[in-house]
Amino acid sequence: MFALLPFLFLAGCGSRQENGEKEIQAKVPVTVENIHTADVADYLELNATSSFLVKSIIKSPTAGYVEEITVTQGDKVMKNQVLFKLRTKESTALKNDSLNPYSFSGLITLKANMDGIILSVDHPRGDYIQEGDQLAMIAVPSSFVYILDVPYESVSFIKLFSSCEISLPDGHTLNGRIFSRLPSITSGSQTQRYIIHPVETQNMPENLIAKIRILKRIIPKAVLLNKSCILADEVMQHFWVMKLVSDSVAVKIPVTTGLSNGNDIEILSPVFSPSDLFLSSGNYGLGDTVKVTVTKKMISR
Repeated sequence: MFALLPFLFLAGCGSRQENGEKEIQAKVPVTVENIHTADVADYLELNATSSFLVKSIIKSPTAGYVEEITVTQGDKVMKNQVLFKLRTKESTALKNDSLNPYSFSGLITLKANMDGIILSVDHPRGDYIQEGDQLAMIAVPSSFVYILDVPYESVSFIKLFSSCEISLPDGHTLNGRIFSRLPSITSGSQTQRYIIHPVETQNMPENLIAKIRILKRIIPKAVLLNKSCILADEVMQHFWVMKLVSDSVAVKIPVTTGLSNGNDIEILSPVFSPSDLFLSSGNYGLGDTVKVTVTKKMISR
């Protein structure tokens, strides 16, 4: 009887060890996806500022007082439309003089010299002005453009008269055309300035900052993998995927990534087969080799 006790003890230990191994090797439920190919566009994205290239300044022809203002900032005006009425300082001095034998009004009417939009009104009614003082500024709507400053190292990607995409802060997107290039470099920032004409202005304001997208290149048949399959370290310097090597085992494989295309990322290396499957969920925090249970396969064609 006592001779059987060691064997029973060893059998019990073996049973506990087997149970412990089964707990450690519990399979992780995951979903998997495969790679696919598609053409990927690489864009240069820079900020640009809206501006009116053609502006006209309305100046006072004489010293005097602002008698009347018929426009406000933002008004659309037509050529020869009355903007201001000025009273000269001489007529103001003689206005209440009972000994003045002359019926001299001294009123001067200033009119718009072009069709446009009033950008600014610089003096209120009753203000005293000197000869040559700015009274208002008119902008020509058709001269509305976007000013783009391009770092010199990226100038080679800018082609005159090519198309570009203008993304506005409110989410709207417009088509544009690279119209001209200024023949000088900004000394401080080492940028070259380009003029972009939007296809439509839609009454846009001046000094609006928009994002310009310019096509740099197209990569045909790039190898892509969903972003959910790509894992990275804390500093986003090393990337890897968990590849399914059998029905129930996944291994960690370092990868080199390229361009991003929406929800997909280009895989530059290593070379994978279209039939290879990669963990897209349940893959976070897994070791180099892990047992898994595939709950769903998402196959891209």
